[in-house]
Amino acid sequence: MPTEAKEPTTRLWLPLADRLVLLIGAPALGAGLGLLLPPVSDWVMGVPWMPMRGPFELVASFESRWVGAVLAALGLLAGLVLVVIAFATSLKVTLSDSRVRVEINDTTRVIERAAVDAVFLDGKKLVILDHESRQLLRDTSEERPADVARAFAAHGYPWAEADPYADLYRRWVPDTPEVPSAVNALLKAREVALRKKAAEDIAELRLEVEKLGYAVRDEAVRQYWRPLVRS
Repeated sequence: MPTEAKEPTTRLWLPLADRLVLLIGAPALGAGLGLLLPPVSDWVMGVPWMPMRGPFELVASFESRWVGAVLAALGLLAGLVLVVIAFATSLKVTLSDSRVRVEINDTTRVIERAAVDAVFLDGKKLVILDHESRQLLRDTSEERPADVARAFAAHGYPWAEADPYADLYRRWVPDTPEVPSAVNALLKAREVALRKKAAEDIAELRLEVEKLGYAVRDEAVRQYWRPLVRS
């Protein structure tokens, strides 16, 4: 019985060069700092006016010749942990002609091609809109912009060089009269979340705003809103 042919896919993630820099550089830097810390601590102890001497005093108090090796091992481990965190928190997008698979922070979701109306980059944010201009995805992509555009276009997605609804956005201020009170309340709460850098609350409140018929985008802690476009 013939098997169904598997769709060709393209993966967008961290560029290979960036991955190599992280894999090699972060552990090497951690180990190097660990090796340098004992001689630097001894030097600091010889400079009476040096501020914040506490951590250096602690390192200098260990007389064992293995201190440098132990600190280098700990630095190497810390570097590897940073690599794991960087890889886990970097957006991974796998494209085929029929769907977009999105992976980040141990979560995976799938966006069907039929639901996609526009794809573009807003700065470093990769944005996918549905047919009512809801943001199906808005997250930071570390991939090169030209490679992102080429990949989506090659798989037949409607790539746009800029946000097709950019002209509709307006700066939000508290109690904006053009939006309902419920939306104002959500945007007030979201402003607090932006200041606290509470990523989960930021994303959840954006979805709640969209349920009420409005889209929102950010520039630092400033929020911009627009009505959804009904298809």
